Amino acid sequence: MEGRPPDESFPQIGTIEDPAYFKDCHRNLLLCYDIAPVDGGGNVVLEFRDVVYFEENPNNAPEGLCHAKYPVRLWDFTEVVGSDRTDRWSTQYFPRRFWTISFNDSMVEVVFSSVRQVHLTREPIDPDAALLEYLCAHR
Repeated sequence: MEGRPPDESFPQIGTIEDPAYFKDCHRNLLLCYDIAPVDGGGNVVLEFRDVVYFEENPNNAPEGLCHAKYPVRLWDFTEVVGSDRTDRWSTQYFPRRFWTISFNDSMVEVVFSSVRQVHLTREPIDPDAALLEYLCAHR
């Protein structure tokens, strides 16, 4: 099992705010996170499709992440390759990917089929408010 940066490129994760989530009944997950000042600040919303596993664990970065079961990088996305999570949920027709995502006070594990950025705002508001605004405007 190894951890590597994913092929996708998203704005860097900020180190102040923790993310906001919304999972619908169609196995889609919206994740809104604080963008690092180096990438212009604000918030971004990612849409994970066909999510078969999602878990958020309280882990303070960087102290708590050394105890993580799967590879993880501080305030970053890590694609975990060769894990039991993808073996369990993948088939020939529906391959799954497994990411760990590190935030300030939590680490997320998500097994999914695809991911894309669906919204970006430069407003200096917290991720909960940014996600709620996106949901009200787009759902």
